[in-house]
Amino acid sequence: MLKFVRDFAAHRHAITTLVQVNLKTTVSRTRLGYIWWIIDPLVMMAIYYFIFKLVFHRGGENYHLFVLCGLLAWQYFSRALVGTVKVIVNNQQLIRQIALPISMLVAIPVISQLIFAIIGMVIIVVWNYQAVGLHTLGALPLLILIGLFSFGLGLFLSVLNVFLDDINLIVSYILRIGFFLCPVLYPVEDIMNSATIPIFIKQFYVFNPLAWLITDMRKVLLDGVWFSWKEYLVMLALTLVIIQAGLYCIRSQSSRIIKMV
Repeated sequence: MLKFVRDFAAHRHAITTLVQVNLKTTVSRTRLGYIWWIIDPLVMMAIYYFIFKLVFHRGGENYHLFVLCGLLAWQYFSRALVGTVKVIVNNQQLIRQIALPISMLVAIPVISQLIFAIIGMVIIVVWNYQAVGLHTLGALPLLILIGLFSFGLGLFLSVLNVFLDDINLIVSYILRIGFFLCPVLYPVEDIMNSATIPIFIKQFYVFNPLAWLITDMRKVLLDGVWFSWKEYLVMLALTLVIIQAGLYCIRSQSSRIIKMV
């Protein structure tokens, strides 16, 4: 882990350049450019608000912000994770030409999507300005934790994708299912308080880190209260363990990766 931090600091200029290239590539084929980063979450919010609030008459007051907050956390995680899966395969020439650690490349889509997520957070803060306070800053460590979690998983998935091309499709299908298994469109309390939902599904929500992160994101941005720092630190510690294991995986497979690409 310390070696990764030192490498990150040593290659910070190269990482900054690659993030800028990644961001420009994302919007280079569109007329509206970075404006799409604002339009996208608002359109998704409007779609789910129409379906669940107006058609099915579900959701409570400020359901549009409730959905937008859930989408903010989920889209950051899912898009960052998807971006990490093919990062090694898509940067074969870069890996051969410069002495940039592979783990640095995995961090690029996570950092890029963090900027997108911060824009979404600002939209929510401006829209729900009545709830703004010191607790609002709590959204930043939550976003960082989501990014670290996706980075840790991405370290493993990027390596697996080198040896198994189907990983990208498998991850896409898992994320489609995961969207509905996470409390993006509904509060987690609806699951925990339901008498018809099996116990094993409720246990899944208890141990699902994204369920915790999405719920806490709503606490700081919508409810105006702090999350539990004790739970945050536990989750952070577990995430760092995943990252450490992922870094070891990349180091142990680096010679095979270079041969494969």
